[in-house]
Amino acid sequence: MVLLCPLIATGQSLPMTRTVMGVEAKVWKAPSAPTGLPVSVDNSTSRHFPPIFNQRGGSCAQASSIGYMFTYEMNSLLDRDASTPENRFSYMYTWNLVNDGKDEGSFQFDGLQMSTSNGIMTEADFPVNFPLYQFKWASGFEKYLNAMHYKGDNFINLEITDTTSLLEVKQYLYNKGEAGRKGGVLTFSSQATGWKFDTSYSGPSETGYNCVLTKLAYDGAHAMTIVGYDDLIEFTRPDGKVSKGAFIVVNSYGEDYWNHDRGRYYLPYWFFLSEHTSVELNNGLMGIIPEYVDHPDVVFKVALDYTSRNDLSFRFGFSDNNTDENPKHNYRFSIFNHQGGEHEMQGMGVGSFFEFGMDFSQYSDRLEGVEEPNWFLTVIRSPRGAKIGEGFMKAFEVYDFREDPKNPKIYVHKNIDGVKLVSGENIFNIPAVEPDSCSFSPIEWLNKSGQPIAAPFVFKTADGKYAKVRFSEYDRESGSIRIKYVYAPDGRKNLE
Repeated sequence: MVLLCPLIATGQSLPMTRTVMGVEAKVWKAPSAPTGLPVSVDNSTSRHFPPIFNQRGGSCAQASSIGYMFTYEMNSLLDRDASTPENRFSYMYTWNLVNDGKDEGSFQFDGLQMSTSNGIMTEADFPVNFPLYQFKWASGFEKYLNAMHYKGDNFINLEITDTTSLLEVKQYLYNKGEAGRKGGVLTFSSQATGWKFDTSYSGPSETGYNCVLTKLAYDGAHAMTIVGYDDLIEFTRPDGKVSKGAFIVVNSYGEDYWNHDRGRYYLPYWFFLSEHTSVELNNGLMGIIPEYVDHPDVVFKVALDYTSRNDLSFRFGFSDNNTDENPKHNYRFSIFNHQGGEHEMQGMGVGSFFEFGMDFSQYSDRLEGVEEPNWFLTVIRSPRGAKIGEGFMKAFEVYDFREDPKNPKIYVHKNIDGVKLVSGENIFNIPAVEPDSCSFSPIEWLNKSGQPIAAPFVFKTADGKYAKVRFSEYDRESGSIRIKYVYAPDGRKNLE
């Protein structure tokens, strides 16, 4: 797997992690005391940052973390322009996978965690403007393959508790602690009902927006994106004193939201440093380290037809023995895991046929030394809720890109189309080398089609056990042949 992933500043050590909502995030620290910071930074004016948009439904967490932050960071890495759908990442793709098939909120971590395993689709592959209440899932193997190029390598966590940590956040926004490097953006959360703004601010400013938050909200929950700062902003505190400096926040309520300026507002530093609850304003900010993957290592392709996606979850695995009927290594992913509501697989009224790809690359190191994997797909059907779904399998394939990314080895399950999904575990496997019947003669070894055999094949012995055999160095004159190896069913015997 070839990837392009920027490192945090040269010489910087990131040994610490912090668990945030169950997610391990690297705690970013500036490599030295921040120096040389400019008066202002506004990354939302970069061509890498997408146009301001109005979020769909309760998708603010995904709008901030994927629609804005992931898009900006990936485009900064690849030096791409966010003005086209091909270079913007679909927050609706992640939101519909985590909203339980209804219009409700989520956490930023949900989508970002998804980015580390299966990647994020662009708006070209999953547009954001389809009917909201379809709660649509993306169907199509190629779309999932495309998404696997765009991943998150890790999370960054910053917390503002004092003026030192405030400076570190500004350093991250400016250049992530490395001279000449592009700055980052950060997602955060706060309440957003009852907040107050000065929408005619005309005081000192280098970035030129006219909207300043003057009072925190008292209700609701909302995620937004910090894209820069301006040290010249002046804010009159409740005690009458004037504080200087504010972050620039991009919201997802559109460019024309009445109490913002072009979709933005100033959030004074003072609010982070004053007394407040974590609900009113969360001091924890999260970033993402983007990763461009040239190609995945191993990908599972699955197609099925089913009427209630809440019922289903999937496991993907392998064994090192072609005769195994159950996987020795088996893994469940965070998506397509009894989620999505009681809708058809593609969404409400969209369609029950569904095709997707699952990136197995994070486990490819465990395939080392396994010459002929026996691939396994387990579909767990556990009816949930008022609607009990029904359906059947359509296809199961495995793509192995490790040796030749342009011409992967493709393993196909030949007898799965139309198999009904029953309650419990539905286990399907594809041996890399399938048993083959053959003829034996002093001339050559032939398969049932009359072609010479080059691959291993499996014998069933008289007592019902199996032996896997490969032959080499056939001597036509003497009729001798070398047994290169033979495996007993338990895999302990290795004869040459």
